[in-house]
Amino acid sequence: MIGTTTLTNLAVIRNFKSKRFSSYDVTGGNADYWVFAPGETKVIAQTGGAGCIKHIWMTTSCAAPAYARRVVLRMFWDGEKTPSVECPLGDFFGLGHGIFKNFVSLPLQMSPQDGRAMNCWFPMPFSEEMRIEVTNECEKENLTLYFYVDVELYPDASATADLARFHAQWRRENPTKGFEIPGGPDKSDWEAWRKAYWEDLKNTDGKGNYVILEAKGRGHYVGCHLDIDCFARQMNDWYGEGDDMIFVDGEPFP
Repeated sequence: MIGTTTLTNLAVIRNFKSKRFSSYDVTGGNADYWVFAPGETKVIAQTGGAGCIKHIWMTTSCAAPAYARRVVLRMFWDGEKTPSVECPLGDFFGLGHGIFKNFVSLPLQMSPQDGRAMNCWFPMPFSEEMRIEVTNECEKENLTLYFYVDVELYPDASATADLARFHAQWRRENPTKGFEIPGGPDKSDWEAWRKAYWEDLKNTDGKGNYVILEAKGRGHYVGCHLDIDCFARQMNDWYGEGDDMIFVDGEPFP
Protein backbone atom coordinates (compact mmCIF):
# COMPACT_ATOMS: atom_id res chain seq x y z
CA MET A 1 0.00 0.00 0.00
CA ILE A 2 1.59 3.28 -1.07
CA GLY A 3 -1.47 5.50 -0.80
CA THR A 4 -1.38 8.81 0.96
CA THR A 5 -1.22 8.40 4.71
CA THR A 6 -4.22 9.82 6.54
CA LEU A 7 -5.18 9.81 10.19
CA THR A 8 -7.52 6.90 9.40
CA ASN A 9 -4.72 4.52 8.43
CA LEU A 10 -1.93 6.11 10.44
CA ALA A 11 -1.72 3.09 12.78
CA VAL A 12 -1.36 0.56 9.93
CA ILE A 13 2.14 -0.94 9.97
CA ARG A 14 3.67 -0.79 6.49
CA ASN A 15 6.82 -2.39 5.13
CA PHE A 16 8.94 0.47 3.78
CA LYS A 17 11.96 2.59 4.60
CA SER A 18 11.77 6.37 4.63
CA LYS A 19 14.59 8.30 2.98
CA ARG A 20 15.18 11.99 2.40
CA PHE A 21 17.50 13.62 -0.10
CA SER A 22 18.22 17.21 0.84
CA SER A 23 20.56 20.15 0.45
CA TYR A 24 21.69 19.96 4.06
CA ASP A 25 25.22 21.01 5.06
CA VAL A 26 27.15 17.75 5.40
CA THR A 27 29.79 19.51 7.54
CA GLY A 28 27.23 20.08 10.29
CA GLY A 29 27.02 23.81 9.60
CA ASN A 30 24.06 25.86 8.45
CA ALA A 31 24.86 26.27 4.74
CA ASP A 32 21.86 24.11 3.84
CA TYR A 33 21.78 24.89 0.12
CA TRP A 34 23.43 23.99 -3.16
CA VAL A 35 24.83 26.55 -5.60
CA PHE A 36 24.48 26.00 -9.36
CA ALA A 37 26.73 27.97 -11.70
CA PRO A 38 25.28 29.16 -15.04
CA GLY A 39 24.81 26.13 -17.29
CA GLU A 40 25.52 23.65 -14.49
CA THR A 41 23.52 20.44 -13.96
CA LYS A 42 23.49 18.51 -10.68
CA VAL A 43 21.76 15.31 -9.58
CA ILE A 44 19.84 16.19 -6.43
CA ALA A 45 18.32 12.74 -5.77
CA GLN A 46 19.11 9.23 -6.99
CA THR A 47 18.50 5.74 -5.66
CA GLY A 48 18.13 2.17 -6.89
CA GLY A 49 15.46 -0.37 -6.14
CA ALA A 50 11.72 0.14 -5.83
CA GLY A 51 10.09 3.10 -4.17
CA CYS A 52 7.86 6.14 -4.45
CA ILE A 53 8.58 9.85 -4.10
CA LYS A 54 5.93 11.20 -1.73
CA HIS A 55 6.89 14.86 -1.33
CA ILE A 56 9.20 17.45 -2.89
CA TRP A 57 9.93 20.83 -1.30
CA MET A 58 12.14 23.55 -2.76
CA THR A 59 12.93 27.19 -2.28
CA THR A 60 15.34 29.22 -4.38
CA SER A 61 17.23 32.44 -4.82
CA CYS A 62 18.68 33.95 -8.00
CA ALA A 63 19.33 37.45 -9.35
CA ALA A 64 18.19 36.63 -12.91
CA PRO A 65 14.78 37.96 -14.02
CA ALA A 66 12.05 35.31 -14.27
CA TYR A 67 14.60 32.70 -13.22
CA ALA A 68 11.89 30.22 -12.25
CA ARG A 69 11.53 29.60 -16.00
CA ARG A 70 15.31 29.48 -16.58
CA VAL A 71 15.89 26.55 -14.21
CA VAL A 72 14.98 23.11 -15.59
CA LEU A 73 13.83 20.08 -13.59
CA ARG A 74 14.24 16.57 -15.06
CA MET A 75 13.18 13.20 -13.62
CA PHE A 76 14.07 9.72 -14.85
CA TRP A 77 12.43 6.44 -13.84
CA ASP A 78 13.82 2.91 -14.09
CA GLY A 79 16.90 3.63 -16.16
CA GLU A 80 15.16 5.47 -19.00
CA LYS A 81 17.31 7.63 -21.29
CA THR A 82 14.64 10.27 -21.97
CA PRO A 83 13.22 12.07 -18.92
CA SER A 84 9.61 11.48 -17.92
CA VAL A 85 9.62 14.98 -16.44
CA GLU A 86 11.25 17.91 -18.23
CA CYS A 87 9.91 21.27 -17.15
CA PRO A 88 11.02 24.69 -15.90
CA LEU A 89 11.14 24.64 -12.13
CA GLY A 90 8.44 27.26 -11.61
CA ASP A 91 6.04 25.75 -14.13
CA PHE A 92 6.42 22.30 -12.56
CA PHE A 93 5.18 23.71 -9.26
CA GLY A 94 2.35 25.64 -10.94
CA LEU A 95 3.95 29.08 -11.38
CA GLY A 96 3.47 30.69 -14.79
CA HIS A 97 5.67 33.25 -16.59
CA GLY A 98 8.45 32.82 -14.02
CA ILE A 99 6.39 34.79 -11.49
CA PHE A 100 6.13 33.58 -7.88
CA LYS A 101 2.58 33.61 -6.49
CA ASN A 102 0.75 31.93 -3.63
CA PHE A 103 -1.78 29.19 -4.26
CA VAL A 104 -2.91 25.95 -2.68
CA SER A 105 -4.25 22.79 -4.36
CA LEU A 106 -4.32 19.12 -3.46
CA PRO A 107 -1.06 18.14 -5.23
CA LEU A 108 0.74 21.51 -5.31
CA GLN A 109 1.23 24.36 -2.84
CA MET A 110 3.19 27.60 -3.08
CA SER A 111 3.56 29.67 0.11
CA PRO A 112 3.92 31.65 2.30
CA GLN A 113 5.01 34.90 0.62
CA ASP A 114 5.05 35.12 -3.18
CA GLY A 115 5.20 31.33 -3.52
CA ARG A 116 8.78 30.99 -2.33
CA ALA A 117 8.20 27.60 -0.66
CA MET A 118 7.24 25.17 -3.43
CA ASN A 119 5.63 21.84 -2.46
CA CYS A 120 4.57 18.86 -4.58
CA TRP A 121 2.65 15.84 -3.25
CA PHE A 122 2.16 13.92 -6.49
CA PRO A 123 3.16 10.28 -5.85
CA MET A 124 5.95 9.20 -8.21
CA PRO A 125 6.58 5.43 -8.10
CA PHE A 126 9.51 3.53 -9.61
CA SER A 127 10.58 -0.12 -9.67
CA GLU A 128 14.31 -0.09 -10.45
CA GLU A 129 15.75 3.39 -10.08
CA MET A 130 14.96 7.08 -9.95
CA ARG A 131 17.06 10.19 -10.66
CA ILE A 132 16.26 13.90 -10.38
CA GLU A 133 18.40 16.57 -12.01
CA VAL A 134 18.33 20.38 -11.88
CA THR A 135 19.96 22.59 -14.53
CA ASN A 136 20.63 26.31 -14.16
CA GLU A 137 20.10 27.81 -17.64
CA CYS A 138 20.62 31.40 -16.52
CA GLU A 139 23.27 33.14 -18.64
CA LYS A 140 25.29 34.84 -15.89
CA GLU A 141 23.67 34.32 -12.50
CA ASN A 142 24.20 31.57 -9.93
CA LEU A 143 21.21 29.68 -8.56
CA THR A 144 20.87 28.91 -4.88
CA LEU A 145 18.63 25.89 -4.22
CA TYR A 146 17.27 24.47 -0.98
CA PHE A 147 15.42 21.16 -1.35
CA TYR A 148 13.88 18.05 0.22
CA VAL A 149 12.94 14.93 -1.75
CA ASP A 150 11.07 12.49 0.52
CA VAL A 151 10.96 8.88 -0.67
CA GLU A 152 9.54 5.55 0.48
CA LEU A 153 11.72 2.53 -0.41
CA TYR A 154 10.12 -0.94 -0.70
CA PRO A 155 11.59 -4.45 -0.30
CA ASP A 156 10.93 -5.43 -3.93
CA ALA A 157 9.45 -4.20 -7.19
CA SER A 158 6.08 -5.90 -6.63
CA ALA A 159 4.89 -2.83 -4.68
CA THR A 160 5.13 -0.58 -7.75
CA ALA A 161 5.09 -2.96 -10.74
CA ASP A 162 1.47 -2.21 -11.67
CA LEU A 163 1.57 1.52 -10.98
CA ALA A 164 1.69 4.21 -13.65
CA ARG A 165 4.77 6.41 -13.87
CA PHE A 166 4.50 10.15 -13.33
CA HIS A 167 5.07 12.33 -16.40
CA ALA A 168 5.09 16.10 -16.89
CA GLN A 169 6.01 18.14 -19.94
CA TRP A 170 6.18 21.82 -20.76
CA ARG A 171 5.12 23.48 -24.00
CA ARG A 172 5.28 27.07 -25.14
CA GLU A 173 4.27 29.08 -28.18
CA ASN A 174 5.41 32.69 -28.09
CA PRO A 175 3.65 34.42 -29.64
CA THR A 176 0.75 32.11 -30.33
CA LYS A 177 -0.41 31.97 -33.93
CA GLY A 178 -4.06 32.41 -33.07
CA PHE A 179 -6.42 32.28 -36.02
CA GLU A 180 -7.64 34.47 -38.81
CA ILE A 181 -11.00 34.21 -40.53
CA PRO A 182 -10.13 33.51 -44.19
CA GLY A 183 -11.31 36.48 -46.18
CA GLY A 184 -13.04 37.69 -43.07
CA PRO A 185 -14.32 41.21 -42.56
CA ASP A 186 -12.44 44.01 -40.93
CA LYS A 187 -13.13 44.16 -37.21
CA SER A 188 -14.27 47.72 -37.56
CA ASP A 189 -17.41 46.24 -39.14
CA TRP A 190 -18.59 44.66 -35.92
CA GLU A 191 -21.77 43.07 -37.19
CA ALA A 192 -20.07 41.44 -40.19
CA TRP A 193 -17.21 40.25 -38.00
CA ARG A 194 -19.61 38.92 -35.37
CA LYS A 195 -21.47 36.87 -38.00
CA ALA A 196 -18.24 35.46 -39.44
CA TYR A 197 -16.90 34.61 -35.98
CA TRP A 198 -20.01 33.19 -34.32
CA GLU A 199 -21.91 31.76 -37.27
CA ASP A 200 -19.48 30.95 -40.08
CA LEU A 201 -16.33 29.81 -38.26
CA LYS A 202 -16.56 26.19 -37.07
CA ASN A 203 -13.95 23.88 -35.54
CA THR A 204 -14.85 20.24 -34.96
CA ASP A 205 -11.53 18.48 -35.58
CA GLY A 206 -9.08 20.59 -33.57
CA LYS A 207 -7.13 21.74 -36.61
CA GLY A 208 -4.99 24.73 -35.73
CA ASN A 209 -5.57 24.30 -31.99
CA TYR A 210 -2.76 24.81 -29.49
CA VAL A 211 -1.67 21.30 -28.39
CA ILE A 212 -1.41 20.92 -24.63
CA LEU A 213 -0.51 17.21 -24.55
CA GLU A 214 0.19 14.45 -27.04
CA ALA A 215 0.87 11.03 -25.53
CA LYS A 216 0.61 7.30 -26.25
CA GLY A 217 0.05 4.30 -23.98
CA ARG A 218 -2.07 3.59 -20.93
CA GLY A 219 -2.40 6.23 -18.27
CA HIS A 220 -4.36 8.94 -16.49
CA TYR A 221 -4.42 12.55 -17.60
CA VAL A 222 -4.41 14.44 -14.32
CA GLY A 223 -4.50 18.02 -15.58
CA CYS A 224 -2.43 21.04 -16.56
CA HIS A 225 -2.02 24.70 -15.85
CA LEU A 226 -2.26 27.09 -18.76
CA ASP A 227 -0.66 30.52 -18.55
CA ILE A 228 -1.53 33.24 -21.08
CA ASP A 229 -0.39 36.83 -21.45
CA CYS A 230 -2.13 39.05 -24.01
CA PHE A 231 0.18 41.81 -25.22
CA ALA A 232 -2.08 43.49 -27.80
CA ARG A 233 -5.63 43.56 -26.49
CA GLN A 234 -8.21 45.14 -28.74
CA MET A 235 -11.90 45.73 -28.19
CA ASN A 236 -13.78 42.43 -28.30
CA ASP A 237 -10.57 40.36 -28.28
CA TRP A 238 -10.75 37.55 -25.74
CA TYR A 239 -8.13 34.81 -25.80
CA GLY A 240 -10.33 32.40 -23.87
CA GLU A 241 -12.78 31.70 -26.68
CA GLY A 242 -12.83 28.26 -28.25
CA ASP A 243 -13.11 24.85 -26.62
CA ASP A 244 -10.74 22.51 -24.89
CA MET A 245 -10.70 19.33 -27.00
CA ILE A 246 -9.55 15.92 -25.80
CA PHE A 247 -9.15 13.16 -28.39
CA VAL A 248 -8.76 9.64 -26.96
CA ASP A 249 -7.57 6.53 -28.85
CA GLY A 250 -7.78 8.10 -32.31
CA GLU A 251 -11.39 9.20 -32.15
CA PRO A 252 -12.31 11.71 -34.91
CA PHE A 253 -14.49 13.90 -32.68
CA PRO A 254 -13.33 15.10 -29.25
